[in-house]
Amino acid sequence: MTSLPSHNGVKINQRLLTAPAGAVLTLAWLKAQGISGKLANYYVTSGWLYRLGDGAYTLRSDAPDWLGAVFGLQQKAGSFHPGGRTALELVSLAHFLPLGERAPLYLFCRTGVRLPEWFKNLPWAERVRQVGTNFLPADLGLRDHPVGGHAVRISDPERAVLEFLFHLDVDEAGYEHARLLFEGLGTLRPALLQTLLEKCTSVKVKRLFLHLAELQQHPWLQELDQSRISLGRGKRVLVAGGRLDPKFLITVPTAVTVPVDAP
Repeated sequence: MTSLPSHNGVKINQRLLTAPAGAVLTLAWLKAQGISGKLANYYVTSGWLYRLGDGAYTLRSDAPDWLGAVFGLQQKAGSFHPGGRTALELVSLAHFLPLGERAPLYLFCRTGVRLPEWFKNLPWAERVRQVGTNFLPADLGLRDHPVGGHAVRISDPERAVLEFLFHLDVDEAGYEHARLLFEGLGTLRPALLQTLLEKCTSVKVKRLFLHLAELQQHPWLQELDQSRISLGRGKRVLVAGGRLDPKFLITVPTAVTVPVDAP
């Protein structure tokens, strides 16, 4: 029988050796691998684990990267996922937007969910923008995104663009960012878009999405059944002092040419 590796005379659980490097391991994850809280404390003392905070550990003493921390968050059901602009960046659909090392990291969650203290104390945590909202169903339009030896759940592009419009400050600059974004969205899947738009509860997001989609006239637009998408009633002022799109009843920058023959 092969003996388990040890450090300072402490044998290590083999499953811990296969844990993804750079990821946060919560107590819930450790228990699922057969490692109790007491044993986790023992591993901390022996140098196999490093404690980030209450119920959170890493295999290395240096701080994890932000996706490794998201892996830790997602070990709790119904938790956070990278969405909006951040999810689009992860799949290279936002390369034309102003970026940088200080760009915000958007984490979406259900209304009322709080980030744990261990996450807030990480060195890049000030970049995180927590967006608590129920405007889309919790589990619709998410995918696994590989990161090293593990994966995190992020928004599909179809969901991410709706989340982007949700967290967007819709002034003239924000509108221009959204317009640029839509130029590169020619491969969205109409079936998933249809379901998301039907279930979306934000009138602002749905109207702005369809307005921008008609400006670009991507092929998937023709496959959407807009009669099944509820757009509410009345006008919405999105850009102060802008011109009214008579079809979707939202104000947009005055320089925008609204298609008069859009379907």
